[in-house]
Amino acid sequence: MKLFVLARQMRLGFDHGVKGVGMTRAKWTLIVAVARQPGETQRTIAAALEMSEVVAGRLIDRLCASGYLERRENPSDRRGYRVYLTPAAKPVLDRLGEVARLQEQEFFKGLSDENVTQLNELLDHISRNVAAARKRHIEGTTGKCDAVRTRCRPR
Repeated sequence: MKLFVLARQMRLGFDHGVKGVGMTRAKWTLIVAVARQPGETQRTIAAALEMSEVVAGRLIDRLCASGYLERRENPSDRRGYRVYLTPAAKPVLDRLGEVARLQEQEFFKGLSDENVTQLNELLDHISRNVAAARKRHIEGTTGKCDAVRTRCRPR
């Protein structure tokens, strides 16, 4: 599938572009997720990044220790915390944004503004189709899996 291959190539190119930031993809991806939705819980962040809460928690711990993130008490749940960026994360976000802009210019070279707009519309359409298919798949399973085949059975 072209989209999978293209996405992988773009991720690898981006990783190469941000080598000087000195962070793993997991760490800078988590910083970006917190920047997009400041004050989310560890659970929400983990779900958004498709990782376990334990893995997200460890990354958050490391990024807090490095001074990029901070946990604050959750006023609606005394047991939980909300995660926020610190000012130290701004240079990382600036560098990520710079690399993204440069790569976008390179990737879309030779395409008109109309082409890019059409591409965005097509990708939005595909995204809606994927979300609908995923929802149908989730609703169509009971969550009970066959222990021998490790497959979920439809309702």
